[in-house]
Amino acid sequence: MENEPRISKISTADAVVNYIKQRIEDGRLRPGEKLPSERLLQRELAISRFTLREALARLNALGIIKTTHGKGTIIAGGVNGATLADVFIPLFAKQSIKDVIDFFEARLVIESEAAVLSARRRSDEDLEQFEAILSRSREAIDDPDRYAELDFLFHMQIARSSGNVFIQKMMECLNEYTKKYIQVIAHAAVNRNASISAHREIYERIRNRDVESVGIIIRKHLSRMLAIMEKLEAEQRIADSGGVLKSVLDLLREKERLAASVVSK
Repeated sequence: MENEPRISKISTADAVVNYIKQRIEDGRLRPGEKLPSERLLQRELAISRFTLREALARLNALGIIKTTHGKGTIIAGGVNGATLADVFIPLFAKQSIKDVIDFFEARLVIESEAAVLSARRRSDEDLEQFEAILSRSREAIDDPDRYAELDFLFHMQIARSSGNVFIQKMMECLNEYTKKYIQVIAHAAVNRNASISAHREIYERIRNRDVESVGIIIRKHLSRMLAIMEKLEAEQRIADSGGVLKSVLDLLREKERLAASVVSK
């Protein structure tokens, strides 16, 4: 029907992530069990090596799988965040800008502490992951969708390198929603450039174990997104005459589209 909502498309990498997560939930893959080889997964799923590695990078950043030199890739054990994720569904279904602002405030609190713990506990392997994500981000700076995916991975790597499984699982739940907003924000080149600059600064603080300033830097970075949402709420409050509130994502897309057009002139 004409007014029926359309199912949003997902990337092949997302489909692979969902496939493996479903197999874990179904018990066909268990914690500690070795993941099938890349060649076998490529053949089974009929996907490219690049797509598979992108999906595995996401699963690794989410803490769902763990790759160990000499042992291959295994399914990680730990806290199940599925129940926590379900708590957020009603909030985002309402499309209230205030709820989204509350969400970003919570993320700011959690991730700033995660960054402090990362600076204190990060390993050399964690630094390699950060460097790889930053390198691919630089290569994708002109590709909004690709950059948004890497932005997501960078913030998940902060949680993962914190060494705290509960922070990691909370960030995993929050970032699934954050990703939608990152994708919109990333479509403006000025936002991508600001983001990668902030990511480099955050990485440097983590690498140098600068626990004093890393939290400040990441709060400043995330506060930019919060400021955008607060301004959006104020503008919508002025413009709204009691009618139906537009989707928060639609409002954000409209705002970013206008901002991008101003920058390009």
